Amino acid sequence: MSMPDSGESVSVPSRAALQQTVATRMALGKRFAVVLCDIDRFRLINYSLGREFADRVLRQVGHVLHDVLGTEASIGRWGGPEFLCVINETKGLDTLVEKLRQRIERLVVLSKTSRIRVTASFGVASFPEDGSGPTDLLNAVEAALYHAKSSGRNRAVHATVVQRRLLGMGAALEAALHEQRIVAAYQPVVDLQTGRMVAEEALARMVLPDGNILAADEFIEVSQHLQLTYKIDHSVIRTTLDRCLATLKDRAPLVHFVNISADLLRHPEAIHDLLSLVKTYCEACHGDNGNQRPLVLELTERELFGNSRDARELLMSFVDAGLQLALDDFGHGYSSFQYLADLPFSYLKLEGNLISRIREPTVRAIIQGVQRIAEELKLTTIAEGIETPEVAAIIKDLGIDWAQGFLYGRAREHTVLAARQP
Repeated sequence: MSMPDSGESVSVPSRAALQQTVATRMALGKRFAVVLCDIDRFRLINYSLGREFADRVLRQVGHVLHDVLGTEASIGRWGGPEFLCVINETKGLDTLVEKLRQRIERLVVLSKTSRIRVTASFGVASFPEDGSGPTDLLNAVEAALYHAKSSGRNRAVHATVVQRRLLGMGAALEAALHEQRIVAAYQPVVDLQTGRMVAEEALARMVLPDGNILAADEFIEVSQHLQLTYKIDHSVIRTTLDRCLATLKDRAPLVHFVNISADLLRHPEAIHDLLSLVKTYCEACHGDNGNQRPLVLELTERELFGNSRDARELLMSFVDAGLQLALDDFGHGYSSFQYLADLPFSYLKLEGNLISRIREPTVRAIIQGVQRIAEELKLTTIAEGIETPEVAAIIKDLGIDWAQGFLYGRAREHTVLAARQP
């Protein structure tokens, strides 16, 4: 369904006014709900189609919220592409939020050259179940929204579900770390020109006591809440070094990509331990190529604190030790080009959601421009999320160097039996 852009200005409460509304409702002691709505991939819309078009998307989503929720709800901008809705009635809440999601999903915003479909993610929280004070309730709804976005977007998640999951998963994660049941699964990366496997990306997995395996998105949010992510980083890197050492004699050397988090960068002692570990393994490896290690540390923009000067100081210790760096999920945020200019990256990984839209002329032009910049900077480009030969052919024609995705293989766990800790 395409909504006309009326251009009308909708008066909305400020963030401070919404916070006061929540506090006032709590003082009354009556049940109510808060819903936090976030427009999916809004940054990409703003970046590729411009601020004027992005503002039109915001207005039309705002109109949908007001139309569905009516005058009884308080609706305002929470920040960026987020709207907070304070809803008086909790009966039928799930049905109401699903109606919102479907209405926005049917929304089509017209530009001069494109028809852009819009989706949104929702966090939902209820008083008093999900928070006894304003701060607790608003933190709960933000955590629920984060979970909705990290689990696939275009969905709603209730805070109660998240809180229950945090309690149970937190205990499981701490036990897994203690019992060394955090391992890696490896997804192949291929050279688009030769079709040859040239690298692997190590992805964190948790092995449960019954032998079942959980992917990282099942426990990474919990690890962030408990500030255990840097320990997961360390476990995955150790497992990857084991695999590198054990398989080196059986095949040509591969480049090994491992994600690291901002949590690791906040622990100087963990960085020191990691660099010592890498040095020990590489000294045991007869195929060591001088000071160049086959380990590449991947970081996303959100892991870099927003300050490239501070980030550079931290990351240079890895580069000085012979490690290389990759900027992951390029195209997801605003500051990616600044990081390319300021930080010592060797690889540039293009976000899978961006690649999935490669058939759109605007997106293809963006990726082609990024490839030209990467060539000038002598960066190796890697396209993520490749699932079909058609998309692979397009990105190959655009000059992208390497690729990974289900077309080439899913991430698989490997038990390294031959490796010994040096």
